[in-house]
Amino acid sequence: MQLPEEINVTEQMVDISNLSDKQSTYYHKLADELSSKYFELGKGRQVFTLSGPPGSGKSVVSAILNYIYSQEASFIFLNVGLDAFHYSNEELIAQELLDHKGRYDTYDLSLLLSKLEKFINGQKVTFPYYSREEHNPVPDSLSVAGKDVLLLLEGQWLLLDRPDWSKVSTYSSFNLYVEGDEEAMKENVIRRHMAGGRSADNASSFFAKNDLQNTKEVRKYSADPDKKVLFYKDI
Repeated sequence: MQLPEEINVTEQMVDISNLSDKQSTYYHKLADELSSKYFELGKGRQVFTLSGPPGSGKSVVSAILNYIYSQEASFIFLNVGLDAFHYSNEELIAQELLDHKGRYDTYDLSLLLSKLEKFINGQKVTFPYYSREEHNPVPDSLSVAGKDVLLLLEGQWLLLDRPDWSKVSTYSSFNLYVEGDEEAMKENVIRRHMAGGRSADNASSFFAKNDLQNTKEVRKYSADPDKKVLFYKDI
């Protein structure tokens, strides 16, 4: 199955037309591997996570998997980004955290854990969605009621080795991790910030003050994953 030339990543169309045959084959094989793992676990409701530093391509990988599964999977695949669990900008301003948006303490971890609890227990549950147009989470955007559902949760802090964040792993049955060359990841983040409306200078400044530190912490304090996913430039 051929991948599309563009793919929707949280309301931003990302050009993937330059993916090589080797890269496309890699992502199809990854989809097959995760599907096999899902069936090996007995199907039902399962949570897989994909974590890694900013700019490592987590959202694009998740979107590619979502496209592949939408064409050929016999189960429901749900892709939820951790950014959907950000506190709203209003709350971040009130807590004086807006300039640190993306850091682990700018997310509503208790909301995430409660949603995962309901999901794993087979309850009907709704997940938020992050709008890159509004730069805010949109509550209760994705509804889940089915029995056989594979949820891929994607975000940078999902393997963070802290007492609070390590609770995420109690709900997940398979954890993936991806990272790449620092300069390449930096370029990806700055490009994304500019696509979201920041000027080149502002995007570079925000990266230096915020994303760079997050990159260092994710790399240093993430627990070991079950599988490492190749950075797209390394395929």
